[in-house]
Amino acid sequence: LKNKITVAVVTAAGYEYQSEKYELRLSGLLAYFQLKGLLPDECDRFFLLGGECNYLFRLNNKFKLCPVKEFGPGGWLTATKHMGIDCPANWADDHVRAALDISEKSFHDSCDRQKMRARVIRKKRAVGLVPNAGERIPREALDETVLLVQSELQNNKTLLPFCAFNGGKDAWVDIGNKRVGVQVLQAYLGIPRELTLHIGDQFLNTGNDYAARDCCPCVWITDPDETTYMLKSILRLAGVSPDGHDSRSILEDFSLAIPSMQDGYAENIGNENEAVDFLEMTRRHEKDEMMDVYTGELISKTK
Repeated sequence: LKNKITVAVVTAAGYEYQSEKYELRLSGLLAYFQLKGLLPDECDRFFLLGGECNYLFRLNNKFKLCPVKEFGPGGWLTATKHMGIDCPANWADDHVRAALDISEKSFHDSCDRQKMRARVIRKKRAVGLVPNAGERIPREALDETVLLVQSELQNNKTLLPFCAFNGGKDAWVDIGNKRVGVQVLQAYLGIPRELTLHIGDQFLNTGNDYAARDCCPCVWITDPDETTYMLKSILRLAGVSPDGHDSRSILEDFSLAIPSMQDGYAENIGNENEAVDFLEMTRRHEKDEMMDVYTGELISKTK
């Protein structure tokens, strides 16, 4: 961001335009941006595209995610309507509803056949199969569920682009996919495909990064350390020093940005044989409110 690179998080998380819910998911990153003192024009180059390709946000100079206007002059949907079926503005409500109906029925059928302890939830442009509280769905069951719903949507000649994927703990069908998301960003921001790089960890045909292979170069990573390595490599190839940070100094910065980490956890990160547990970092980032990541429901935290 400091070196004029536009960065966008393209995510399946879909809470429509409820920015506070995305901010809760990205709270550690946004706190780090604030700690590093990003300037307004640097914040302006950070985007989040939720629901694969359905809800676009831009970071403001107060480190808040603001919805980007959809229609009219400067509207992101207006600016991309020329893309035809690959623009969410051109999707008919009845086509969206038909695809979601097929997906919801398929998920219920899979849940019954495989006797999964799970529930099905439906959103405006997505359907999910998620585990009941305290339960876990085996990976193979999720893959089978995804392969079945993919087949049913294709057999029914679904008219819209979609993404059916195994999220690791759950399965989802989103209307739209990351190919559409990346192409929309390329068109809206005027960035050609050869100057775009998509970094993701779900490139199998039951993953939601798979579709992005059609519209730009991609890097398949497996963990946050590989993401850090790739970002530093990009900067070095561009002749930019990545600030000389090592993993310890970065995590020390995080411990300053996130006060609840100042309990000794950051002191143990310097051990080169100890993997950095980013899930634990997030867990320790205390909030007055917690969120059900599946539904977006905010849950008051018990004091």
